[in-house]
Amino acid sequence: MTLPSVPAHDLRSYLEPVVLRDGGSMIVRAIRPDDKARLADHFAHLGAESVRHRFFGMKRELTATELAYYTELDFADHVGLVATLDDATGERGHRGEQIIGVGRYCASGHRAEVAFAVVDEHQGRGIGSVLLEHLIAIARASGIDELEADVLDDNAAMLALFRASGFALRARASQGVVHVVFPITPTDGTIPVRPRDPIAADARVHQAPD
Repeated sequence: MTLPSVPAHDLRSYLEPVVLRDGGSMIVRAIRPDDKARLADHFAHLGAESVRHRFFGMKRELTATELAYYTELDFADHVGLVATLDDATGERGHRGEQIIGVGRYCASGHRAEVAFAVVDEHQGRGIGSVLLEHLIAIARASGIDELEADVLDDNAAMLALFRASGFALRARASQGVVHVVFPITPTDGTIPVRPRDPIAADARVHQAPD
């Protein structure tokens, strides 16, 4: 996996242009307190299954408290990135920047829990892979050794995303939820998979019994 470099300045200023595997372009940047309305709009364009996969249940909207939690980050233990487009064509009835994907991690010691959400109309373009790539680079630079995630067992796309990362996964399934853990430090056993390529058939996942 080829990871982006992480600038030494404050992560609140993180911003990188990205070209997707279908040739489209977007910006990956740090989420900001002024993103609350854009994040609410992002949530409104998640389908019911996307909401269930992200929040493990149905939600109609993000509360003001949740919007503050998701946008007002310390960028130390809680890091959040957004994938954005310049909605210059007024696709959603307005002009301006549009959030099409969100990735974040919450760290405790040398391990961090990650979560992602991509609006339905842009799924399948590799946006989740790009966000994971950038989060791994930031996590490594911050001294984090492992990432983890809880994934509903019917969320095939998210499980495939982790499998395609090229890292050796440990996975444990229980009551419809798969808990995934993988080290992000480079080792001789790391599989050199580009995250925007199709899913690697030989990505290693070790499924532990419950």
